[in-house]
Amino acid sequence: MKQIINIQEQYGAELHTRQMMERLAASLVPTNEYLLDMAGVEQISRSAADELYNLTHSEIHVDLINLEPFVEKMLSAVTKGRFLPRRRQQFDKPSELKRVKMAHARYVQSLHAHDDK
Repeated sequence: MKQIINIQEQYGAELHTRQMMERLAASLVPTNEYLLDMAGVEQISRSAADELYNLTHSEIHVDLINLEPFVEKMLSAVTKGRFLPRRRQQFDKPSELKRVKMAHARYVQSLHAHDDK
């Protein structure tokens, strides 16, 4: 018999971090079977969805039920991303790469300036 775990009750309506799903995975016994009831979970970050994907494709038997539309779309995006080749942007000229690095440095600097306020 599958054990039902209500994710919204245990973790809330918004799953923001990979660590939340890692804690869930660590709490499961590999010899048991689980139904993760996702009713009421309205938001999930891509990193949390990625960990949930890992969990559903691990040695632990886990099924998901009652997915909210956004959560279902995010899990679908993560699943599709697993099968697509990763694309890295190529820079034709050294000056293009230098421009991107400088823009990134300014962005990081602005974050630190914001933290000081």
